[in-house]
Amino acid sequence: MSTPHDKITRAAGVNSAATGVCRVLGYVRDAVIAAVFGTSFVNSAFSVAFAVPNTLRRLFGEGAMSSSFIPLFAERLHHGGRDNAFDAARLMLTLLAALLSLIGVAVAALALLAAWLLPLDAKTRLTCVLTAVMMPYSVLICLTALCGAILNTLGHFSRPALAPVLLNVSMIAGAWLAARWLPPPMERQIFALAGGVLLGGVLQLAFQVPALRRRGFHFRPRWHVHDPFANRMMTLMGPALIGAGVSQINVLIDRFMALAVNERGASVLSYADRLVELPLGMFGIALATAVLPAMSFCAARNDHPGLVAALGFAIRHVSFIMVPALAGLAVLAEPIVRLLFERGAFTAESTQFTAIALRYYAPGLVAFALIKIIVPTFYALKDTRTPVKIGVSVLVINVILNYVLMRTALREAGLALSTSVCAYLNVTLLLMALRRRCGTLGLRRVAQSFLQIVLITAITALIVWYVREWCETGQALSHRVVAVVLPMAAGIAAYALLAFFSRQAELMELLAAFFRRRSGSGQP
Repeated sequence: MSTPHDKITRAAGVNSAATGVCRVLGYVRDAVIAAVFGTSFVNSAFSVAFAVPNTLRRLFGEGAMSSSFIPLFAERLHHGGRDNAFDAARLMLTLLAALLSLIGVAVAALALLAAWLLPLDAKTRLTCVLTAVMMPYSVLICLTALCGAILNTLGHFSRPALAPVLLNVSMIAGAWLAARWLPPPMERQIFALAGGVLLGGVLQLAFQVPALRRRGFHFRPRWHVHDPFANRMMTLMGPALIGAGVSQINVLIDRFMALAVNERGASVLSYADRLVELPLGMFGIALATAVLPAMSFCAARNDHPGLVAALGFAIRHVSFIMVPALAGLAVLAEPIVRLLFERGAFTAESTQFTAIALRYYAPGLVAFALIKIIVPTFYALKDTRTPVKIGVSVLVINVILNYVLMRTALREAGLALSTSVCAYLNVTLLLMALRRRCGTLGLRRVAQSFLQIVLITAITALIVWYVREWCETGQALSHRVVAVVLPMAAGIAAYALLAFFSRQAELMELLAAFFRRRSGSGQP
């Protein structure tokens, strides 16, 4: 018989598989961009400019808006029925489109005025113009994210998770067009890539429509600012927006500070961050996306034990994946970067600097994933203020630590180290606050499981290191593939076997859920 945790596992599995496809294609995209633009100041300018609409996406799309919307939408579904909930969703789509259009026009106008009127260097001027060009993407992707939140609450995960495939394909086409048809300089070619971003935003939004229609949702503009649902959303979203804004402002500060360190800084951090995002997106964010509706329904029923059980389940399972992932990224940093990016304008020196940054980002992987799970727990409880207070404190510490470390020999890698350290501080403070709110969180079992995972991972890391040293190195593509695939395969096999023979609880639960699903699918 299926359990609530099985539903979370299956939803996370679907989301993880779809997200995995997107992430892999995302690295094809990054490899093409790296080959065309390398770690030049043009690429750094694009990285910073693209981070601006992405900040709005994470604030209003998958951040404050979605995290506040899902619990209220789930509550409306549970108590008011589907038609009532759909009316509320139409209202929020209308208000979101209007708000983001105003913000987008204002930011684009300010960026263009700065580029035309202020005495800026070429790197900063290009950053401003690219920001203005790509601002419409923020409206498109935030509407896409809210449509995805509606589908997730209704139990459909694959289409929202697959939507980024269309962005990746569009950006690959833009980079290919730049290299193939547009003459140098790079400052001109980069606008083809910006055009690919805009096309990707349109395609992602259109991709959500058929799934919504099949579930009876048809969008019609609905404008009612004083609607009770909108008022509750604003009450919840205000502090959540500040909380998510703290995190995203942190990312922007990192990028701008990296831009100030040297010409390569922002692009180096961007490539290293993309590698960290692969396991984070496939497993950490996927599990968080799957568990939030379950926690929201528990909160709607005042089922605090069920909510805490779902949280503990998510923490244990995300640790089971993320701890070996961070070890793999740290041990194989240079071979991975060389295989994925080192070609064309991305030189061996670019590989060296990116690998160093990746080694400082990798230790924070577990904390990055846990934040994605713990913060929505507060949102499910309709407590959006606590993460704000903690986020502001951590932001201040991060900026200070950034300034100290970027002035050392670490340079841009110091920013990565600061991000990892502050992520663990954030997790610690969040768990302390959640324990005061909910009482015991069952963390003793989580701690026992975590220690076992760390021990198994340490043995696995030694095996991966040994296999990596044994592999022949060279510049040929076959040598690069072997230097990554063979140690990675050995590590996965070793980790799985060690977990199986030590009867690691998380692996046993995943296997049990899988076989229950298989046996259930065979029933008429």
